[in-house]
Amino acid sequence: MKWIACSLFVALGLVACAPTSTPRIRVARDLGCTADETTTVRIDERRWRVSGCGRTAIYLCTYPVRDCWREGEIQPAQPAQPPSD
Repeated sequence: MKWIACSLFVALGLVACAPTSTPRIRVARDLGCTADETTTVRIDERRWRVSGCGRTAIYLCTYPVRDCWREGEIQPAQPAQPPSD
């Protein structure tokens, strides 16, 4: 019984120490996409607009990009406006 408890403790420790996903993967997950289905546009030094799967959101990221936090809510992507003549 002690061996099982010790093995479980070690297994949980390994999972807890596993590296987290990259910001790109986490952001894509927020939008319900894969990273390949998203596009990014830099707004300023630390803010990025990410779009994918019909949704868009703005993220504030550390510099260099190591982690990102969403600013506000995820919004539906705006359809492209045709040029007016």
